[in-house]
Amino acid sequence: MIHRLRGQLVEKDMEGVVIDVGGVGYRASASANTLRALPSLGEECVLHTRMVVREDVMLLFGFAGREERAAFDSLTAVSKIGPKLALAILGTMSPQEVAEAVGRGDVVKLASVPGLGKKTAERLVLELRGKNLAAFDPGLAGGNVGGPYVEAREALTTLGYSLDEAETALKEVPPQDSVQRYVREALRRMGGTRR
Repeated sequence: MIHRLRGQLVEKDMEGVVIDVGGVGYRASASANTLRALPSLGEECVLHTRMVVREDVMLLFGFAGREERAAFDSLTAVSKIGPKLALAILGTMSPQEVAEAVGRGDVVKLASVPGLGKKTAERLVLELRGKNLAAFDPGLAGGNVGGPYVEAREALTTLGYSLDEAETALKEVPPQDSVQRYVREALRRMGGTRR
């Protein structure tokens, strides 16, 4: 199996890249986040890869970092999530955001990914919750990402803030033990007024 490639980036498009390794061009599908992280054409790069072998085809997927590859592996282990949907998820969310959303049981955030419906998002949370997500988000090792965060976000959106405004404010708030404290701190940071 091809696990890693180091070579010259010779092609990059919306679906993936071609890396020239010793005169052989390897085509790998990649997420939007990986495409943004890679250097300009003609420069050397490292691509962490995962090969998916099926009865009729061999597919190569490339990632800018090991964390994204680990997230891809975890996502594709969930029933109803294939490699293309896993890439779509990782093109919309970072591995850390996926791990946090799974840890919180945040189906709304996961279902906001194009192509990932609510039922599949619920399945993703159900199958990955409780597993060691620290492999693709080292910051979660031993940490608790659950709790009142999601309820606080819902409370802020009920008050008229957009989902993005609520998430931005809540990211700045240190972990709290109640919804009320999360909301109070978020409102304080936002100035307490609706924009």
